[in-house]
Amino acid sequence: MIWRRRVEAVIFDMDGVIVNTEPGFYIVANKFLARYDKSITKEYFEQFFGGASEYMWKTTTEMLGLDIPVEECVKGADEIREQRIREEGYEAIDGSLDLIRKIHQEGIPLAVASSSARKEIEQVVDYFGIRQCFQVLVSGKDCRHPKPAPDVFLKAAVLLGAKPEQCLVIEDSNNGVTAAKRAGMNVIGFRNLEVANQELKSVDHIVTSMKDITLELCKSF
Repeated sequence: MIWRRRVEAVIFDMDGVIVNTEPGFYIVANKFLARYDKSITKEYFEQFFGGASEYMWKTTTEMLGLDIPVEECVKGADEIREQRIREEGYEAIDGSLDLIRKIHQEGIPLAVASSSARKEIEQVVDYFGIRQCFQVLVSGKDCRHPKPAPDVFLKAAVLLGAKPEQCLVIEDSNNGVTAAKRAGMNVIGFRNLEVANQELKSVDHIVTSMKDITLELCKSF
């Protein structure tokens, strides 16, 4: 089958699109904060979906009046999260792995562009056996500005050898959608109704299940 396309590459966000990690981030944040007899609500935490953990912890410690270095928060939360992953493993978003494999089989270049550290991106794609599907893995932590800035998506496009307007992004967070649109890319928004209430404004198409994203839909951009 020949892909007659304007879209030359597909870029996946990771957390909340490939792997169901967003609820875990919230649980981990509160486990860390419990050390200081503090907590945050799910509604408060949702504003940080898709963004940098450093920004979340800076904003949160200031809001709660905690005099804790951001680096200590990130390190402490990461340790808790890594323990949970060792005990429970990763859970894939239903439909995401099949979609990745189908696009890869079509010969379309694929990338991951995530706010997570590169080490975790590699762990996830290896865990699910899909590393070979991706030409490029890009971490927002290796970019000057995190989402909602467009840096991570623009870097992915450069490494893929594709123009931004030829890239299709699959995102689940407001911060990620904003970053992708600022990069000048087409965006399919995955609204996971079980996890968070993300508006996903300005996306080109919205689905409520990753199973609803088909090759035909991707080809339509």
